[in-house]
Amino acid sequence: MEVIELRVRLHCKACEKPVARALRKLKGVTCIEIDVIASKITVLGYVDRNAVIKGVRKTGRQAELWQSSHQDSGCPVNMFPRWGT
Repeated sequence: MEVIELRVRLHCKACEKPVARALRKLKGVTCIEIDVIASKITVLGYVDRNAVIKGVRKTGRQAELWQSSHQDSGCPVNMFPRWGT
């Protein structure tokens, strides 16, 4: 299971929706957490980092890898399951 953290500038919930929708469509994505204030997206699943970045960029948003490491291997309560937000 891979934890991918990205820096993506999002201004509001309306900016968040298309990005979340694009990430949920990616095969292997288990959970998505979007923190608009921190401009951070965390994706959990069996998915390639480049595919996640490409999925975000297809929505017109810039995406880059977050510079910190994430130790969690589970899906926290505040993360969105792939099948809904």
